[in-house]
Amino acid sequence: MPTEHLASDGIDGDFARGLAARPSWSEAHVKMLEQGVALYWTRYDELSARAPYLSPPRLRSLGIVLDGAAIRPYAQILNESVCKLYLDDLNPDRGHPEFVAYALALEERAAETGELLRAAVHLAPWWFERSDEECAAFAHAADGSQRPDALLYRAIAGALPWLREVRHKTLRPARKGAPYREIPGTGLLIPRAYESAPDALIGQVQAAATDTLRAFHAQHRPPADAALDGLEKWLRDERPDLLVTDEKRVIVWESDRAADTGALRRRLERAGPEVVSHLRGDLECIAEHSRRFTASVRTPNELPRPDADAALGGYTFLHHERGLIAYNLDEPGIERLLSPGIPYARAMLGARTLHEWAHLAVDAGWVPRSVDSAGWLALRNRLVARLTQTIDELPKPVRRIVAPDLAELGQYRPPAESLADIFERRLPDFQANLLATRHQSDVEREAYVRQNIRPLRSEFPAAQVLRMLVRYVYELQYLGFSQMEDPRTYFYEMTWFEADFFDTGILDESALDELSAAAAALCLAHQVDDSRFVRTT
Repeated sequence: MPTEHLASDGIDGDFARGLAARPSWSEAHVKMLEQGVALYWTRYDELSARAPYLSPPRLRSLGIVLDGAAIRPYAQILNESVCKLYLDDLNPDRGHPEFVAYALALEERAAETGELLRAAVHLAPWWFERSDEECAAFAHAADGSQRPDALLYRAIAGALPWLREVRHKTLRPARKGAPYREIPGTGLLIPRAYESAPDALIGQVQAAATDTLRAFHAQHRPPADAALDGLEKWLRDERPDLLVTDEKRVIVWESDRAADTGALRRRLERAGPEVVSHLRGDLECIAEHSRRFTASVRTPNELPRPDADAALGGYTFLHHERGLIAYNLDEPGIERLLSPGIPYARAMLGARTLHEWAHLAVDAGWVPRSVDSAGWLALRNRLVARLTQTIDELPKPVRRIVAPDLAELGQYRPPAESLADIFERRLPDFQANLLATRHQSDVEREAYVRQNIRPLRSEFPAAQVLRMLVRYVYELQYLGFSQMEDPRTYFYEMTWFEADFFDTGILDESALDELSAAAAALCLAHQVDDSRFVRTT
């Protein structure tokens, strides 16, 4: 459910009617979803305004899981741009909007902090103003829930008596003289009587998550002999131009020795049939995308060797020595040997494969500038001038915060010039996108955009907010490859940009328009050299 169809008070009418007509859905399911979204938004918005350790709510796209056994619990889809619910959460007989709203809030807090264990404790203020009836409705829905991670929500329901007694410095000040333990960074105050309760809940959440994942992984265990036999036969017969590596990036299969599948088979002995089948689908995707790209190049032998400093990770990567796309069985954060891929992982695999090949074409000079040196300097100076104005107009409180970084940026040249350098160093990635998107499917292109538009707060300390701004202005350019009708609103909803830059007075929308236009002019001052490529089907 794309975020474009969501609003703070629910779902747009046409999309809601389309949902209600789908198999397994009903008007009651849709109504519960709308009520849950509206409750989440209202409450989280109010809490974040009064407790700054909680960021404002976001209208992330929603993924409604129909079959809880099919998708790895706790998986983050498209780089946390999708928030998961289960269709069972919306079941009118055992679900409740209170449960839906809290599930969205818990996912948001876990996505923001990057970890689940403390999220329930951090969300204690959620319960401060809940009535007994509202808490009972949540607990009843948690008790009846059939989602795979229901144990986690039952643990939270069991903790409600003490969670409702927690205090907070601004939301619910402590009684004078009463002993409390503060949870650092939150302002939460735990009464002495419940001093050990947060750690106990964290332990319960961890145990519940462990049991949930153990049960999920148990569904995808061997034997997978038939699937392995089929994979080996395909590799021997087709000899796809790719590499398969292990966690140390040691090659365990290569097309030059296609019949030597022993090392790969040993790595897959503990994988279930669905995992092996999915892995084969990944390799087929890489092979087909690589074939299509190289077939489109008039002189593929003129493609340079991969950059030795390029990252060796992600969905795929170009092997520095072999010049082929490599697929790491042990890619961090992707359980390729334990469970089938999550939604859109295959789309991202295809998009990334084409992007990696396109980088070689960029290195070869086949996506050159379309302006001369004087024209380029004029475009760059336009960006520098707008960055200079942004720096000059910084509010005093912000200027104090960024002063150390401004000094570092301005050590050898004006800070705006250094910020423009940071932007310019990212341009080869945009050039690669110009070429790669010619070959990507609509789904691959859209997945790639939505994977890359994300909050950057965790990557930049407050003093480097200007560097974060430059990064955002660059990533805004990804939206030019999307088919979404209102990309700017999507950008705002996904990133907290308005809170970080508009509300703080660093920019207003017209200033962002000017910055974005200056950045876009630099990006679009490149074009694919069509003489280097042929049309392929």
